[in-house]
Amino acid sequence: MSLVSIIIPIKNEPYIDTLIYDIHHELKNIKHEIIVVDKSENRPNIKNAKLIVQKSDGLGKAFLEGLKESKGNIIVLMDGDGSHDPKDIRSLLRKIDENDIVIGSKYISGSKVEDPFLRVAISHCANSIARFILGLKIKDPVSGFAAIKRRVLEDIKLNPIGYKVVTELIYKATKKGYRIVESTFIFHKRKEGQSKFNFNEIFRFVRLVLRLKLIGR
Repeated sequence: MSLVSIIIPIKNEPYIDTLIYDIHHELKNIKHEIIVVDKSENRPNIKNAKLIVQKSDGLGKAFLEGLKESKGNIIVLMDGDGSHDPKDIRSLLRKIDENDIVIGSKYISGSKVEDPFLRVAISHCANSIARFILGLKIKDPVSGFAAIKRRVLEDIKLNPIGYKVVTELIYKATKKGYRIVESTFIFHKRKEGQSKFNFNEIFRFVRLVLRLKLIGR
């Protein structure tokens, strides 16, 4: 397999050291690099990964900053709070050879969500909005866990608002005819730290969906 670049945007995530260790352990037989894009007030002492101090705002733009520094032909985006299990990276990678994008989907048979009810309800609502307005067939277009071939990202211009860069990616990749599939995984409760979710993110997400629908970019 080609080099895999794992990009992890963080902001005040105390679990990041453990996560990096676990990723290296799970992918020990796969050539990979880990890029942490950090927006923290107190900079963590990152070991065994490349640390980038984020200059922009939002997880979506953090992903783009990490992408510029990455070298892999396959790019993996994941959260830094432990909700995405390093063991499930292999599940994404098993499907990427025959596909262009593999989405870690919370809402297909075999997946499991450990989030509280309110978070699950909000996620379902956001999914319904994205699928209805944008006409997407993917069951979890607001996922933050994905494997993408670099050539797809080189072909698609992303202009993210807030957290949901994968939604924009899926929409634009679908219009270009790229093959997108979903993969099962367990969405864990965050291991440590505080959630960054707030109602401003809902507003940004609605803005993103409407912008994509109305002007396509």
